[in-house]
Amino acid sequence: MQVGITFLTLILLLANPVFPCRMLGVIALPGESLGGLDSLHNFHPYLLEELEELRLQGGSGSWPYNNRDGWAMTSFSTSESAIQVQAVRSEMSAFDDEMYYQQAFTVLSPEMISILMGHLRQSTSGAEGIQNPHPFIFTDSTGQHFSFAHNGDMDKDELRVLVGNDWLEDHPPQTYGEGPWDGDGWDAVVDSELFFFWIMKNIEEWGNIEIGIQQALIILENEAPGEIKNFLFTDGVDLYGYRSSPAADICYFDGSNELEPPWYLELSNHRAIMSTPPPTGDLALIPWIELSNKYLVILKADGSTEVLDVLDLSEIPESDNIPTRSELIKAYPNPFNGSTIIPAQLDHTGDLELAIYNTLGQVVFQTTLFNAQAGSHRLRWKGQDDQGRQVESGTYFFTVSGSQQTSNGKLLLLK
Repeated sequence: MQVGITFLTLILLLANPVFPCRMLGVIALPGESLGGLDSLHNFHPYLLEELEELRLQGGSGSWPYNNRDGWAMTSFSTSESAIQVQAVRSEMSAFDDEMYYQQAFTVLSPEMISILMGHLRQSTSGAEGIQNPHPFIFTDSTGQHFSFAHNGDMDKDELRVLVGNDWLEDHPPQTYGEGPWDGDGWDAVVDSELFFFWIMKNIEEWGNIEIGIQQALIILENEAPGEIKNFLFTDGVDLYGYRSSPAADICYFDGSNELEPPWYLELSNHRAIMSTPPPTGDLALIPWIELSNKYLVILKADGSTEVLDVLDLSEIPESDNIPTRSELIKAYPNPFNGSTIIPAQLDHTGDLELAIYNTLGQVVFQTTLFNAQAGSHRLRWKGQDDQGRQVESGTYFFTVSGSQQTSNGKLLLLK
């Protein structure tokens, strides 16, 4: 039997790339609590299976994912109308930690637990030999708590440029005793925390979680399309999951593909997102949904689900004044509230024209870059008309013409 298991493990390893971390996100159904016990004083069996699967993936040796660099969990509870966050962290592998269940149950002990996030780490950047810092916790100026867990590997220097030193001075990343983040401690900074900061910065700038996340991801997918950006995120109310990897590394169950409430939700008290769902037991019978690449799933507190194509560009309305599109391109940031960058490509030297249209097909702004060199260009629109006046918030369309080619796209201006 051991030979069979080893062979299966090898096949799984060959079939799917082994990404460095594993994640679990759980959100209670309306009126339910993850901390609720049944008549035998046990936690919900689905939740116990998810916790056990996470423990096995955390270093059991019989799985393709053996994340030995610590485990951690955060949970959000509601008490007197305030949302509080709790955390447990360990530098030991989940499988080898005899305190795994005892500590996990401590973050499920408050009476009303709405969200639980778990993470298994295999370090690819930053400090090692530390308690797992995922899921990270961020508290904004209003006292609201956010938590974030990442599965992937990203360029810290690129993230530092995006976030900006000024923002990092106000929100210094952790260096785990290795010195200041902008000095000797930089090598100890974890890339995932900078990724989290980039998302939080956009949320603060836009004043909207969903738009802020999409804004951050649009720019990252343009700047670093090949980096793995799988993550879980929560504000203590809703649970977000994002997949940006070539493998099916984010799955969820919620019943959204059923016409009637499915049996497994009737038996459950929650919905879940996992990097790798359990292959056996009751949860293996549930039709887990594979999240498509570059898609964001939002499991909401009211029991509903929203799935968004982060890089989606809606159809441009037909108009005699708007040229037929030959190629779609994506501006960033988009939505925007100051200015936006529109990428353009010229096959050979020539004129490059940018035109901005309103929803009536009327040109509100037009400019031409004469005798532009062949190659890549970045055109900026500041949300102004040809007279330099700020245009109204709303939807706009653009065309970029050059080298006998026209590219189109859609913009959303918010103020």
